[in-house]
Order: sequence, then C-alpha cells, then structure tokens
Amino acid sequence: MQSLTIDFTDIDQLRRIIQNYIYSDSAEYQKMKRRAEEGFSYYGNEDKIKLTGAAAIDEVNRYLRLIGSNPLHSADNRVSTNRHRVVVDQKVGYLFTAPPQFDMAADDSNAGDDALLKSIKDTTGMQWTKVIRQLGTDCSNTGRAWLAYWRDNSTDNFDYWYVNPLTCVPIYDRSTIKKKLLYLIRIYGYNDNDGRPATRYEIWSDTQVAYLIRANGTATKTEPAVNYEILPNGSWNIQQHAYGRVPFIEFRNNAKALPDLIMYKDFIDALDKLISGFANDIDDIQEIIWVIKNYRGDENAPVYDKDGNEVLDDHGDPIQRPVDRLKMMKAKKIIDVGDDGGVDTLKNEIPYEARKALREILDDEFWVAAMAVNPKPDTAGNQSGVYIDFLYGLLELKSGLLETEFRASINDFLQAILRYLGADESKQFTQTWKRTKPQNNTEISAIIAQTPNTVVSDETKTKAHPLVTDWQAERAQINKEQQKIEEQRRELFGNDDVPPETPPGSGSPEGDA
Repeated sequence: MQSLTIDFTDIDQLRRIIQNYIYSDSAEYQKMKRRAEEGFSYYGNEDKIKLTGAAAIDEVNRYLRLIGSNPLHSADNRVSTNRHRVVVDQKVGYLFTAPPQFDMAADDSNAGDDALLKSIKDTTGMQWTKVIRQLGTDCSNTGRAWLAYWRDNSTDNFDYWYVNPLTCVPIYDRSTIKKKLLYLIRIYGYNDNDGRPATRYEIWSDTQVAYLIRANGTATKTEPAVNYEILPNGSWNIQQHAYGRVPFIEFRNNAKALPDLIMYKDFIDALDKLISGFANDIDDIQEIIWVIKNYRGDENAPVYDKDGNEVLDDHGDPIQRPVDRLKMMKAKKIIDVGDDGGVDTLKNEIPYEARKALREILDDEFWVAAMAVNPKPDTAGNQSGVYIDFLYGLLELKSGLLETEFRASINDFLQAILRYLGADESKQFTQTWKRTKPQNNTEISAIIAQTPNTVVSDETKTKAHPLVTDWQAERAQINKEQQKIEEQRRELFGNDDVPPETPPGSGSPEGDA
C-alpha cells in the first residue's frame, strides 16, 4: 500500500482530504466525535436520563398534554448519578496527582547529562502537572488526547499545551505495520477579520502547514467552498516549519484508543433510570386516586371571567364546559354522592425491596465493568498493604494500559525538547510513575528501613518512601546535608583524620558481636 502524499498547493486535493477525513459519514473522525461528545456530556453530569427521563414518562406527559391539563401531578425527576466523572477523576488522580518524572538513562557517556536534564525540566516548566492531568482526562473521555508544541514567535521559547481532541484529525501512514502520524488536520471555529463566524483548517506535515478557511453558511446562503487563507501580501498562507515532525503528539487511552465510558455506560443508564423512577414514585405516592361511586355532580359548569361574571356566547347563553371531576374535588373539597355511593382511595405501593436488590446488583457490576475502586468497600480502616493492592487491582490494570501508551508519547515529547535544545535526539530517558492511593505507611517504611544497601540503593529507597513526593529534589537535599556534615567533620578532625562513617542501612555482615 502506497502512503498518502498531499500537495499543499493543490486546493482541490485539500478540499477532498477535508471532506473525506472530516465530513464523510464513514470517516473515523465522525465515530470518534460521537463517542467524545458523549464522554464529555457524561463527564459534565449530562447523562442520557437528562434527555429521556425515566421509563415511559415522556410518553405519559405527551398524552396528558394532548388531552388537556392533568389534575394530578406526574413526577418527572431526571437524576444523573455522575458516576463517569467519579471513575475518570479517580484514574487521573491515581496516575497523575504525582506527575510522571523523567531522568537520563544511565550509560558510560553521561557527561553533562545533569545540565541537560536541568535544561529539559526548565523547558517543561511548571505547567507539566496541569497538562499531563488534562491529557489523562481527555483521553479517558474521548480515547485519545493531543499535545501541541511550538516556538513562541516573540521570545523563541519552547512552549506546549493540550488541545481539544475534537479539533484534531490524524492521518496515519498505512504503508507500514507500525503506524506513523503522517499529517494532522486541525479544525476549529473563529471569527474572521470582519467579525464573521468561519471555520479554520490547519493541515500539518513534518515540514509545512497550510491554513484554509470556510465562511459559515446562513439560512439564505449555503457554505462556500474551502479556500486558502490569504496573507496581507496576497499570497496563500502556506508556511514551512523546522520541527522535523508533525508538532502534535497523540496520547492514547489504550492501544485501541477507546474511551472509558463504553465499558460501563449501560450500567450508568440503568442506575440513573432506577433512581429517577424511584424518585418519581416517591413524588407520585403523595397524590391519591379517588374511586367515586354514584357521583351526582354536574357534568358541565359555567365559565366565569376574571371579575366573576358568567361568560356568554354570541346568542347570550352561558358558555358551558365539561367538569373535570378530580379537579373539582380538589377545588371544592366536598362531593355529593347517592345513598349507595361513596369514595374509596387507591395508593401506589413502591416495590422498595426489588429496587434495592437491583441497585445492589447494578452497583457491584458497575465497579467491575469500570475497572475502578468502589468508594464504599465492605471493610475500611487501617488495612494491610495486601488488601489495599487487592482493592486497587482492577484500577491498576486499567491504568497500566494508559501508562504504556503515555510512556511512548512522553518520549516523543522529550525528543522534541532535545531538538529544540540542539541536543542529541537519540538520548534515552527513564520515567518514574508513582501511584497515589491509600497505603500502609508503617509497613512500607519498615521494609525500607530493614533492607540493606547491598540489596537496594539509597536512590531507590528514596523513590519508594511514602513521605517523598519529589525523589530527585529529596536526593539533592540529602546530598547537600551530607556535604555540610562532611565540612563540619573536617573542621573538627582535619582532612587526614576524619573517621569513616557507616552508610545508613548497612552494617557488619557478622552483626554486632
């Protein structure tokens, strides 16, 4: 299979590319867009229940509107449980509360790596934590997230930020087994120089970018064709760049780039419907249905104006209208019945036990399908590390799928920074990912303290210690304090008479005997 080649000066080809990859019903983007919009809706607590209501409520209310006003109240509670946001935020917090850290891989030629690593961290800046968390949220909702990077026009500094996944349309090289990002179309709305709404398209390759626009249509005017954006000098807005690749990096939620919601949406909809229906029953049971026997009231009643006068027709006769018996009872509070008449009441009974049992089943199955941690486990308190690991087992499996994809994307991002810094792009990095979850700190601290340095290095102990959030900063502080201690010892004993110090965690193989 031959890879796609785009001629950026061929407007007809660019129009076909935009049509086929964005607007065609069979386009992969359309499928992704539907899933992404659904994911964002559920994340914003706009579940399906908000549109449809509980079972049959829409049909009942539509019928009541057709036949007139309803004398009794028909409840229509639409309660969304917001579980999708709980699941997504749980995973993002688990993975990115402590953002991934990176270090230069150890090798024999690591001269100057410390200075290079500092330059890389200075380039990523303080926004790294926010960006990586948002990438985690976006890919959980849509299946894939996008990071864009660029050189600032005014300062020439390297900068980067996350991009709305709905604005990015990737085009991959299908000629090889290992997919490579060949082109990327970015689509978004904006106002042109005259303030008119328009759609802008950016088509990126590894060497250039073309900017195209299409004015939005109106009720009386169809949308015009896509055309090049024109620069002030009258030329097409096609620009060269020196990034060496498409300056957008994909961060996938998993290998198939599938969002989380599709795994458990049916359970959320069932729970929303169950709770909303329960709330409707609670409201409706406050109303009573009267069974009237031998009612002797009027079938019709006169119509009165706002001043209490009877309304007459064109012939001067009082206008009559049918009496709504239930409404009349609610208004008069009394009714007339015959000797053998009477009024009975019917009340709706709520099947509480059945609903409770169904809710427990749905709740248990939901957390399994979502591969998440139930915030109300059977047991709580100071649990052992083994139990906590068991509780977080499914979340760890799901998070591992994301971490696998993110590791490769972070490496691409770091290579882009190396290119900006003019360093060797083949440099290898090690990444440190730290989970955020409840843990038995006493157990972990005891294991670290009891492990000798001949088995685990001080650096690894620092990384694993529950009190440490930034292990590199902690090691730097430890080294600084040790240097200060050495200086004080030299002042006391001189350079030649400093007694040896036993490293922490080590001891005599024979013990203290």
